[in-house]
Amino acid sequence: MKRYIAYLVESTEDLVKDFMKKQVKDPTQPEFGGLKQDLVDPKPTVYKLISTVALYCHKDSRYYKDPRVKESINLALDFITSQLRPSGTFDFPSCNFASAPDTSFILKQLFPMYQLMDKYLDHELDAEKDKLLLTIKQALMGIMQGGFHTPNHRWAITAALMQGYNLFKEETFAEDLLKRANKYLAEGIDGNEDGEYAERSTGNYNAVVNSSMITLYEETGDEKYLGYVERNLEMMLHYMDSDDTVFTENSTRQDKGKKEYGYKYFYHYLYMAERELRLEGKVKTLFDGAAHKLISDCLLRQDDVPFCLHKLMLNERLFDYEFAGYGFMESYRRFFKDSGIYRVRKDDFVYSALVGKSNFLFIKKKAFRISLRMGISYCDIRNFVIQDFETSDKGCKGVFQAQGWYYTPFENPPETSDWWQMDHSKRELLCNTSLKVSVEVEERDKGIDLIVDTEGYENIPIRLEIALMSGSSIDSPAFSLVGDAGKKMILKEGYVDIQNDEGQCRIGPGFGNHGFTGHYSGELEDRQNFTLIMTDYSNFKRRLTFEFDD
Repeated sequence: MKRYIAYLVESTEDLVKDFMKKQVKDPTQPEFGGLKQDLVDPKPTVYKLISTVALYCHKDSRYYKDPRVKESINLALDFITSQLRPSGTFDFPSCNFASAPDTSFILKQLFPMYQLMDKYLDHELDAEKDKLLLTIKQALMGIMQGGFHTPNHRWAITAALMQGYNLFKEETFAEDLLKRANKYLAEGIDGNEDGEYAERSTGNYNAVVNSSMITLYEETGDEKYLGYVERNLEMMLHYMDSDDTVFTENSTRQDKGKKEYGYKYFYHYLYMAERELRLEGKVKTLFDGAAHKLISDCLLRQDDVPFCLHKLMLNERLFDYEFAGYGFMESYRRFFKDSGIYRVRKDDFVYSALVGKSNFLFIKKKAFRISLRMGISYCDIRNFVIQDFETSDKGCKGVFQAQGWYYTPFENPPETSDWWQMDHSKRELLCNTSLKVSVEVEERDKGIDLIVDTEGYENIPIRLEIALMSGSSIDSPAFSLVGDAGKKMILKEGYVDIQNDEGQCRIGPGFGNHGFTGHYSGELEDRQNFTLIMTDYSNFKRRLTFEFDD
């Protein structure tokens, strides 16, 4: 770890360079969270400040006990305190006001800030510590009276309350903090047996919850909280794609579909690997290898540095940890039933089938990616979604069934003629058609075959939409074009070769028996990719091959 500690220190020095120059003299600047003069988010300043305090306390930093840094710390603390409402809460000015959750995210940095000053300094920052304690205390009172919006908010709030309880244990209000924390904990942690949290946010909020669980363990000594972390980290190993990015398409939050690397999980993997070695005398191989790869790849890519120097300084035993391995799992096959996702990886080829989602299949060869959805304009249905799902050792199968329906007149006259006030649940439905669509994935040596089978009412127009990375070259014996974002075409027959900077793939044979590309309302539009379309009328059975070059 020593090599990587030096890297973290050096990278953190670069991050706070502007912070040192500006010294928070104008907090409305974008660098310090200012949106405009009357709307200021203090969180960016808080996050830069914890890094600055860590460097002030670290003997190998160029900013160690630098008087200029001390001045910046004071200015930043004054700014943060100025943003604290009389209620003891901070605002997140884009949407959350008098926000206990956002206040807890700020306290998540203020607590270790105080601990660093207490651990590494004698009396150099005593006045700053007093200022910080007062802000923490006021913010705890605000959090205790506040509420939340999302599942992960509960555990950030609870972790802050438990930290406050232990920090102010001798004061009378500490018991109130504990009682409030226990109210949240009584709801039960939303982590399932697979290790997934409710928001399914592999790109962000799963990591946020892991951090809260580690804090709850450290504040209570209760091992059960680390169980949630361990299960989530095991799950996350199955979400690492072959280009080392995290699969985020199943998230319910803003990270959905975003390109994310897993560096937010570095500290969690390291923490759990070191703990296993220390307590059990053995290396938790998969966690050790993941931690090593995450930090090493950050260095190689010169990418975002894991935000954890202050955590490592408060857990110095991690400084001496020596990695035994490197890398993620290169093959896996697992169905996460609660989350409705089937993940299969074979070396650098990965595919994901999603239950209940319009984008039902994602295929990836290294960084080359394809996604599929199926348009069905049938009564109120616009897209195929997998309802029933089964897996095998060589693929999977998803089935969708629907009925065409119509309202019939009320048996008894309604109380109003206002359509929007009528209780339409009292109408009898006339169901006079049905449709069943199944998709089956069969694995091949160099990709997959997709079999689409439809049965039921005849002549329902169905289209298979294949999203290709914009800018890809699309070639066949009959044509050649570049697929621009937001554009689409129907492949009526034969095969096409798709090529871009990330790789190449052959897709076919195409089919195009109609030109109906969507209903006039409720349709999904993909403006980020080029869409290759294949069309037919029910009832049909088609086999489509996706073959990748080595």
